[in-house]
Amino acid sequence: MMKQIFSVIVTLLFTTGAILAQVTFKASVQGGGNTVEAGTRFQLEYELSATCDNFECDLSNCGVRAISGPFSSTYMSRSISGGKSVVSNTTTYTYVMVADKEGTYTIPAAKAVSGGKTYTSNTIELKVLAADPSKKQAQSGNRQNRNSASSAGTIGKDDIVLSMDLSKTTVYEGEALVATMKLYFRNQNISTLSDVKFPDLEGFTAQEMDLGDVQATTEEFRGSVYRAYPVRQWLLFPQHAGDISIKPGSVTAIVQVYTGRHSFWDDPFSTYQNVQVPVTGKERTVRVKPMPAGKPASYMNAIGDFSIKSELTSDHVKANDAVIYRITVEGTGNLKYVREPQPEFPADFEVYDPKTDLKSRTGRNGISGKKIIEYTIIPRFAGTFTIPPVEFGYFDTKAGAYKTAQTQAFTLEVEKGAGDASGNGSGSIDFSGSNQERIKVLGSDIRYLHNIDTDQLQPEKAPMFGTDSYWLWFLVPTTLLGFALYYYRRNLKLRADIVGQRTRKANKVATKRLKSAAAALKQQDKAAFYESVHKAMLGYVADKLNIQLSDLTGDSIQEELLKRKVDQEIVDQCKQVIETCEFARYAPSTDAQAMDKLYDEAARTIDRLEKAL
Repeated sequence: MMKQIFSVIVTLLFTTGAILAQVTFKASVQGGGNTVEAGTRFQLEYELSATCDNFECDLSNCGVRAISGPFSSTYMSRSISGGKSVVSNTTTYTYVMVADKEGTYTIPAAKAVSGGKTYTSNTIELKVLAADPSKKQAQSGNRQNRNSASSAGTIGKDDIVLSMDLSKTTVYEGEALVATMKLYFRNQNISTLSDVKFPDLEGFTAQEMDLGDVQATTEEFRGSVYRAYPVRQWLLFPQHAGDISIKPGSVTAIVQVYTGRHSFWDDPFSTYQNVQVPVTGKERTVRVKPMPAGKPASYMNAIGDFSIKSELTSDHVKANDAVIYRITVEGTGNLKYVREPQPEFPADFEVYDPKTDLKSRTGRNGISGKKIIEYTIIPRFAGTFTIPPVEFGYFDTKAGAYKTAQTQAFTLEVEKGAGDASGNGSGSIDFSGSNQERIKVLGSDIRYLHNIDTDQLQPEKAPMFGTDSYWLWFLVPTTLLGFALYYYRRNLKLRADIVGQRTRKANKVATKRLKSAAAALKQQDKAAFYESVHKAMLGYVADKLNIQLSDLTGDSIQEELLKRKVDQEIVDQCKQVIETCEFARYAPSTDAQAMDKLYDEAARTIDRLEKAL
């Protein structure tokens, strides 16, 4: 009986989880985005996040042919969410398609029935590119290579290209553009990339963009069909007007090339070998136009499309009670670098420093989101006050002109409070006396003058001339001047001692290089990390021992350190760090834990050498 009750409860939980799950139905092209090559097969998938009772899809008049399908598959998973068991079902229908002619075609939506409800998928705009004749030649060449060992596979000069793709080549100063370092390849199988050198982005404020799950897609490039792989992407903001050049980057592509040679055991994998192909991009130039004249007085360095609004948490308060005045700047552009608007408040308000909150995301048009500025204001006196509207000037890049947005004005009713400036809720200060009148104390008005008790007055002091304090005014500056001259001459002498100065700054220079290594470690840039640690160790030893960096070897480092009576353990530790760096620069598979350990070892070794020397 208990088992039956438990089974019913579990079934209800599973059913509830399935009902609460939101059903989605989407169509997608697998492997190449929404771009394919004529004559090349591709997969069209319709995915329903539920069990499917009926599926309908008509592909007869969409411009592309269905070779086979649909093939259906169902996947079920269970998970615990919020203490409840959730059942997820996914049904996928797959077609194998081919496009015969180039052009742009629309793949229609499909319909699926699940649980008595009908769901409709999205349509797909499919771009079909003309077939690349060079690919056919390469495939023919590969077949010939398999029949003739003398003609091994080759790599054409245009088979692998590194390009810096720009979303715009002409922008205004401060306008956002997207730069994508992308590798284009055809007729080749690229297994991995190494020795990546990113382009020089001097002249721009750069913000790296998250590419997410990166996959190669089919694109048209220089009139031919390529596979495109984005290596890195940045959001750029030009810092000055004029032509700004982007220096090219470079990578080394590891390509699998057919050799035509067979092993004794006729292993098919022995006919291919990995070849390192260095690829360097070309320099790109961005034309940056200066901002046009006629900036409004309220211009806040905003470039893009923006709006502004304001709100007051309450329009009826008591004196000395706080109220929040909030300004929200929303839009797309250089939102991160927009200056904060400056509202004008009545003189009787006490205003605290604003608190700014930026909620943003990066996209191809710049930084989108909102910047919220909150002012805490405290009215000190009763009355009716007006907070005037705030103007916000920005440059609209689409219209090519300055625009001004404005918030609304607010009226704040302030009632008398028990804790106002008078202490009695009247909003005024009442001084006792028959002929005294009430005076309202404002932010900078003249206050009432109080009478002074004559008993508190003191006679005028004797003149300072001839006293001890008088002579100290001469003695102290003279002494300080003597110390200043002494330290000045001492510093001149130390600066003239180049060898001593190099030795003294060895630890400081090494520490700076280790900071660069720490930054590279945080970004998981292995090449930069090991290069910085290697420079820190060799540079420290060279500066500390006054030896030319080119004269340093493992044996010379050991010999010189032992001469200075450094423990053998520290010497061995120093050599080990240097050798590890030199080895790791050619072994990119080192994990992050080993890098952390090496960084700590290098810092500890330099510290021990500093104490020993």
